[in-house]
Amino acid sequence: MLEGISEAAELAMSRVRSSPAIFAYVMVLACFAICGSAFAQSTAAPPSQENPYSELAGASGPVKPAEGPAKPAPRTADGKPDLSGFWKGPLIFGGMFKGVGAPPFTPAGEEAYKYNLAKSINPEALCLFAGIPRASISGVPFEIVQNSNRIVFLYELMWTFRSIPLDGRAHDKDAEPSFFGNGVGKWDGDTLVIDSVGFKDKLSWIDDDAHPHSDAMHVIERWSRPDADHLAHEVTVEDPKFYTKPWTFSRVFTLMPPGEELYEFACDENNVDRDGGHLGYGPLNLKSYPLNPPAPKNK
Repeated sequence: MLEGISEAAELAMSRVRSSPAIFAYVMVLACFAICGSAFAQSTAAPPSQENPYSELAGASGPVKPAEGPAKPAPRTADGKPDLSGFWKGPLIFGGMFKGVGAPPFTPAGEEAYKYNLAKSINPEALCLFAGIPRASISGVPFEIVQNSNRIVFLYELMWTFRSIPLDGRAHDKDAEPSFFGNGVGKWDGDTLVIDSVGFKDKLSWIDDDAHPHSDAMHVIERWSRPDADHLAHEVTVEDPKFYTKPWTFSRVFTLMPPGEELYEFACDENNVDRDGGHLGYGPLNLKSYPLNPPAPKNK
């Protein structure tokens, strides 16, 4: 079992994620590694909220932007921008609602948020899929594979995927609710637009801060590749049951260097947080639940 923050830090630098505790640490390092880039989304927590990652600030230096002029984005045989590649970016902590100042809760949304804070365990710590829009704020790498009628997102986080048709079909009205919803895509010029509905409303947060969503959530993503090394991502979320108005946030992912690919993510392996009884309710709290708690003893 992995013991000690110093060992966790060493493993984090090599992107080993053998437990949710170390995984959280890795995401933090990724956040601070990328935040110096001009393309990075701000990761500062709102003034009213203490950032539980603040003690890890400065753990890694900023990444220098590529020198020289930007290379043009590649295109597929049919002339569309090629979004394929391995992509990464910093964890966005507390920034999803930056454009609207604060979550515009309905009374039902406020109650659902209070429930998550007091009685809901972080679904990712239980090895459940992030879904969207939570996957859009993640600091864990992913791969995109694209052809003329389908685009696939392969996530290192929880070692899962989603497959989006681009053939003009409508939403499947009989689709079972899911963490990623029922998504369909189309091109709007050089921008890929993905429209998703049909989400689970249990055991799912929209971000790392325990904000809820209902089964009425509707997510529209806009993906574009301004140059060869960057992937722009804009997300609009509406959920009339829990929020009084839609909101939009955006970020930019960076192409991973040649030779870097995804690592296998086996969430159940060495899950010392869950198996050791260290999971608390609501968002991560480093004071109440240390980042690297002792592993349970083997029986």
